[in-house]
Amino acid sequence: MTELEQRIKSLQQNIQLLVKRSRQLQKENQQLQQEVTRLQQQQDQLKQDLELSAMQNAILKASQQQLSESEKKEMEKKLQGFIKEIDHCIALLSR
Repeated sequence: MTELEQRIKSLQQNIQLLVKRSRQLQKENQQLQQEVTRLQQQQDQLKQDLELSAMQNAILKASQQQLSESEKKEMEKKLQGFIKEIDHCIALLSR
């Protein structure tokens, strides 16, 4: 084999290794993107759970007449936000 043929063969082997590594990295990237999506969904769910718990706590306090004026206003504001969000969802479902 001539030196040129050896270099060409070496280059072909290196290209094959690079292609293989590129495929591996693409597969790993896809898996990581799926993991990110799953974690974002989990985070969103936890945020919703936290908001629900906070609202339940506020309702419990309100039912026991333990809310301060600022807490009452904050609860009203949150309830208004939830009502607007529910109205928006209903409007989207009505289309």
